[in-house]
Amino acid sequence: MVARSWKTLLSLVLMGALMAFASWGLVVSRKAGRLPDPPQPRTEVPAADPQEAMRDLGVVLVPEDTPPERAKSYDWRVDGMEPARQQLAYGLGEAVERGLEQAHRDYSVRLRYRAMGPERFTYVAPPGCGTDMRCIYAELMRSNAEPVRVLGERFATSIRERGLDAAQATELILGFVRRIRYELPGDEPFGIVPPGLVPAQDRGDCDSKAVLALMLLRQVGVDAVMLYSDALAHAAIGVGLPGTGTRIPFAGRGYQYAELTAEGWPLGMIPPQYDKPQLWRVLPLPDVQG
Repeated sequence: MVARSWKTLLSLVLMGALMAFASWGLVVSRKAGRLPDPPQPRTEVPAADPQEAMRDLGVVLVPEDTPPERAKSYDWRVDGMEPARQQLAYGLGEAVERGLEQAHRDYSVRLRYRAMGPERFTYVAPPGCGTDMRCIYAELMRSNAEPVRVLGERFATSIRERGLDAAQATELILGFVRRIRYELPGDEPFGIVPPGLVPAQDRGDCDSKAVLALMLLRQVGVDAVMLYSDALAHAAIGVGLPGTGTRIPFAGRGYQYAELTAEGWPLGMIPPQYDKPQLWRVLPLPDVQG
């Protein structure tokens, strides 16, 4: 009788510990962000010709009275578009930039984020978040909604004025995001740069750039999803457009793979080291309004 009572007590203690762990959802995650090798043969990006025709999308400042010298300028090409050369500048005011950084840090404190060395960290996942990064991405989309919306409006206006179709709009936005400098953000909580800061600071790794691209594409009406592989330590975007190449199935549709870390990757072409479709999945992320 005593032995049975002892075993029952131990069982209840263990069950309580497991339930507490499950409700806290402690996650050890490896940072997604490996830069793939360039496609072969490598697509060389020609140097900008000052005499070449160019479409200037203008300067986007948040707020509008931000000093223009805070803006980062981007120059990229979209094959098949006339003119092929595109240009846009984007900048945030000091207070806005500090606010986005602080919001990111505050969220990491709430989730008890702790770095565990290069590309490893722990955090306590909110209820229902599982063991992936979906809640981190969703929070960044929410907290960065307004500055990204203002940037997206500039793309939306240009797309309407030129009468671009969904495929052209996709290439316009992907070309811009790919042009942003690739950098592993080792000092950022969760190893990710908030999407509003990615073009403002001209830096970001795979999932930093993917969240930005996802928000911009959805804003202009392109069906896009977040692609994530913990096993491959990489993130990308899936685009719901017709075409050839690697497609990731989700909700009865196939989404073309879009690599964002560097220029030279056509839509649907997946880097060989990541060409393992069974290891990829779509992270369901909500639409956000600025």
